[in-house]
Amino acid sequence: MSDSSKAIRQKAATAGKPRLAAVWLIYLREMRDQLRDRRTLFTIAVLPIMLYPLVGMLLLQIAQFTRQNPTSVCVVGTENIEDAPPLFEGESFAPHLIEQPEALELLTYRWDELSGDRPVREKANQWVKTGAFDLVVLIPPAFKEIGLMGDLVGTDFKSPHSDDQAKTDIELLFNVGSDQSVVAKGRVAGVLAAWRGEWIKERLSGVGIDAELLLPFEWSDQNIAPQRTREAAFWSKLLPFIMLVWAMTGAFYPAVDLVAGEKERGTLETLLCSPALRSEIVWGKLGAVASFSMLTALLNAGSMLVTSSLVFQHMGVGGAGGSLGAPPLVPMLWLFVALVPLSCLFSALALAVAAMAQSSKEGQYYLMPLMMVTLPLVMLPMLPGTTLNIGTSLIPVSGMFLLVRALVEGQYGTALFYVPMVATVTGCCLWLAARWARRQFEDESVLFGGGEQWELGMWVRHLWRDRQLAATPAQAYACGAIILVTLFFARLTITEMPQDLTGIAKLVMMPQVLIVFPALVMATMMTKSIRQSLRIRMPHWTTLPLAVLFGVTLHPSYVMLSKMINHVYPVSEQTAAAMKPFAEQIASAPWATVVLLMALLPAICEELAFRGFIFGGLVREKGKLRAVVLTAIMFGISHGVLQQSIAASVMGIALGWITLRTGSIIPCILIHFTNNALSVSLERITESGWAGASVFLTQTDLGPSYQPFWTLISMGIATTCLLYFGTVSPATDESESEFIGSHHDYVDPTASLASA
Repeated sequence: MSDSSKAIRQKAATAGKPRLAAVWLIYLREMRDQLRDRRTLFTIAVLPIMLYPLVGMLLLQIAQFTRQNPTSVCVVGTENIEDAPPLFEGESFAPHLIEQPEALELLTYRWDELSGDRPVREKANQWVKTGAFDLVVLIPPAFKEIGLMGDLVGTDFKSPHSDDQAKTDIELLFNVGSDQSVVAKGRVAGVLAAWRGEWIKERLSGVGIDAELLLPFEWSDQNIAPQRTREAAFWSKLLPFIMLVWAMTGAFYPAVDLVAGEKERGTLETLLCSPALRSEIVWGKLGAVASFSMLTALLNAGSMLVTSSLVFQHMGVGGAGGSLGAPPLVPMLWLFVALVPLSCLFSALALAVAAMAQSSKEGQYYLMPLMMVTLPLVMLPMLPGTTLNIGTSLIPVSGMFLLVRALVEGQYGTALFYVPMVATVTGCCLWLAARWARRQFEDESVLFGGGEQWELGMWVRHLWRDRQLAATPAQAYACGAIILVTLFFARLTITEMPQDLTGIAKLVMMPQVLIVFPALVMATMMTKSIRQSLRIRMPHWTTLPLAVLFGVTLHPSYVMLSKMINHVYPVSEQTAAAMKPFAEQIASAPWATVVLLMALLPAICEELAFRGFIFGGLVREKGKLRAVVLTAIMFGISHGVLQQSIAASVMGIALGWITLRTGSIIPCILIHFTNNALSVSLERITESGWAGASVFLTQTDLGPSYQPFWTLISMGIATTCLLYFGTVSPATDESESEFIGSHHDYVDPTASLASA
């Protein structure tokens, strides 16, 4: 880099913020490069215009094909229903029993016609298996014994639904592996249901009972929604999904080309050596990727909109006019407004992920993991019964999807109420994604490392030979992943809740062992000092009593937070019923045993793993925010239950910050223990009869709770404790330490994960 370039960059860095002119220049450069790429133009412009008309044409052909292929049905045993109401008329079912007689090709046999060397049922099974018939209806000979009740008055009538039911039941033989067979089964089942209704009417009339007495009333459906509202309800579910999926897809391919593609072409080094700051490069590339993301989503949505409207009109799908038509224009504008932040979010994620790829081919491999992580958030609003509320509005991507759907459907009051929450969550996610992308571009090991060949034996020797005092970020990620995956499969093995204290103790100890064991093993084998890697250090003596005080005064806020979470995300009845034996055993167990199992053991095991080994690895290489946030998320997920996970994640933020300030897990163990001990002791304290308990606690329908005045006082004390922790500084700033590789020419293959 020339001296003038260095001077320009130094001046820009001193200013403290990206220059808009530089960002705009890089944006134009990236847009020109992408518009010159024929593959990009084909994916963004040509493919959407051609794809949906071709799909629509194929759909019309398939629709015509399905209409021209009625299902074939064979009925065996027609002589056994001669005394019953008419089921057939000519060579088809009776018209009053079926809406579309032409949809079924019917062939009938008498039972004795098929009697011979093989049983009738065996022949029928063979017909269905080979596809000779889509469905075979067997009416057994015993069925004719079911006479009309009118003919049996005064006789000893035996209901067919008795011990001989299996001999008189009509059997429908179908093949679930064949769609045609399943369709035929549904159609014939409807015919038989209508036929049974006719039979019931004749039986009742035979004994002088009016069949209308069994049907005292009828009802009819009246959809009062206008045609435009019906169209909006349909498009509000489909169109946001299509736009979000294509926005994500449209962001990834340009991001791969703008980073991994430039690495292959050798132009990324030139750009990084320019006077532009890394942040300016990131913002310029992010703007270009977001532009292509929005353009891809809009073109795909527009093409799908026009094509599907015409196809539905041709197929006669829709309302009174036989067409769904186009969605209302004004509500759809909200979808385009919401597309801007979501496209920026997907673009930032794609840019950060693409920075780890060394080639375009490698970048394609990262598409599937990113899609797998994002698609559940896009699919969640599509589930039946999912509506916009406080809980769903706080879910990234899903909340925006539901907000747009409410706007498209005209629910402006509901949407306006949840706009602040959705906007806050989306803004935070966008800020974190952009920060991650910028961090990726500031890490040379991510941009230009990881291209060397990897050999297992050398890597294993490297892990042992080049051990350091604390874990590396990659080792911390690996430990967290091992813990969460192990807990997931371990919980699947639990089929029922234990009914005794011994079983409860094993149930509590199992996850704690699975949490602490990987951390202890990795600290022993991959680091030089177990004590340093687990952050077992003695902090300043004042932080120890302060930690206990903070745990006591934080607990009222924690209880209030837990109740708020339970209100937003109510516990299902099934989960509550499953947890009831656990709560009963804990309530009846000795207090010391409960505190040992539910407070001391989790405090030690979880803090050693999350705020010890994992935090110590993530905090390195200027990863303070990364260490606090990610350990809190892992800590929350490890609890398994959604309500506990959210509360634990919030608690994990505070514990991570205290760990960062003190450099030790001992204060966090004390806080964790105090919080858990109070949680399992509140019920016993309120029932103990202690006179002072009523000063701090009160009994509610949801269990014991703190008095409002004590909650306010404790909040003030807890805030003061946090401020004091903020004045404490660790002996060394671990965030400035970096991974020191071997003195041999070896590159850690997991180092590219460290910047995530």
